Amino acid sequence: MTRPVTVDFELTDTGHDPRDAFRVDFTGRATINRKDWTVNGAGGLVGEKVTVQFAIAAIRRP
Repeated sequence: MTRPVTVDFELTDTGHDPRDAFRVDFTGRATINRKDWTVNGAGGLVGEKVTVQFAIAAIRRP
């Protein structure tokens, strides 16, 4: 099942990596209701609302 989710990203770092390629880092998060995706088998250990976190790095090729 697929559904659209809006994720707000924040730029956390820019610079050159050890190979001297330019790199940017982002973090993002979104809170979803797992039941919207029919994920029910958590056995009461996970609430309906779940926060998904992302750490993204983009490297520009020379």
